[in-house]
Amino acid sequence: MSERPTVLVALRRFLPEFLKGDPPLSPPQRRAIWAITHCRTPALGGSVFACHTCSRLHYAYHSCNHKACTQCGALTNRRWVQRELDKLIQAPYFLVTFTLPAQLRDCFFGPLAKSAYDLFFTAVSRALSEKLASDKALGAAINGFTALLHTWNQRLQFHPHIHCLVPGAGLDKQGHFVQVKNPQFLLYLPHLQSAFRRHFSQLLKEQKWPVDPRVWNLDWGVHIQPAGSGASALKYLGAYVARTAINDARLLALSPDSVTFRWQDRSDHNRTKLKTLPGVEFVRHYLRHVLPIGLRSARYYGFCHPAAQANRLRVQMHSGKPLCFGPDQPGPSPVLLHSTPLCPQCRQPMQLFCSLRPRYETRGPPAAPSVTPLTAA
Repeated sequence: MSERPTVLVALRRFLPEFLKGDPPLSPPQRRAIWAITHCRTPALGGSVFACHTCSRLHYAYHSCNHKACTQCGALTNRRWVQRELDKLIQAPYFLVTFTLPAQLRDCFFGPLAKSAYDLFFTAVSRALSEKLASDKALGAAINGFTALLHTWNQRLQFHPHIHCLVPGAGLDKQGHFVQVKNPQFLLYLPHLQSAFRRHFSQLLKEQKWPVDPRVWNLDWGVHIQPAGSGASALKYLGAYVARTAINDARLLALSPDSVTFRWQDRSDHNRTKLKTLPGVEFVRHYLRHVLPIGLRSARYYGFCHPAAQANRLRVQMHSGKPLCFGPDQPGPSPVLLHSTPLCPQCRQPMQLFCSLRPRYETRGPPAAPSVTPLTAA
């Protein structure tokens, strides 16, 4: 039986051919290529474990911890979800998604890409905070939400959008607890769309970025979906906090020159369909979603911010969520690190024998003009 294909195997197989074309890669993309091709290899160092019973050695190499690497991020994702679940309040939640028109997506490439993403977050946060505070349906002067950036759609195309997990509750100007009257309704959608378009337009004018004026007459994509208690939506978003566009479970076949994966067509009742890309195109699509260095893809606003614990506790208490204070208060279940490996031969715990130093002082790419990936097995 053939081994199941993985994203990492596909990238390592087609990266050499992709790099032969001398593509115009950004420094973050070159850094991602280096991390992917050297993850859990001797280049990053590691640890050697020994079995005292049978003298067997086990090599555990370090991970690159890059968001573009499919081998890394699982532990970070689980920790993030557990932390955010503890911050939920007892109120209806909504998943609000903001999408920019295709005419503005060129802003996210080039040296000003990070600034463009920051403007996107700023416009979203200003529009949502403004309407949560002023809209008659809620009127929460003290509100909060969590925003996460995604740059892809199911077909790996570049499609930047921001998901906001919004609790339908907060505090009014007098400090009284307020909550949505209908768990299926948060805000008037046309009002939120108009505010989002207005704030983004103002920010671009302040930066003096030239934009086709016809874009302001388009229907900007804002979608509001009830999310129940918020737990399910949080777990869905948490799967991509420290990872990127596609995971191994979606890959179906890997041929010598192409990659086949499945995707869900939301315009066709979420039917599962197959898409096959040439290997080089798969790499190109994948690298489009490497974010600029230093960009935070998960951001917190209002009482959802880690520094706003006092307001968050007030909202949680008034919402009816049980709170525990004192040294014995229960916290989220800890996520344990991997324990000492067991010997594959005698099944006895192995002990750390020695550490292997990485080839480079840091886990980033070396100062070299080109990137040479490892040859796929």
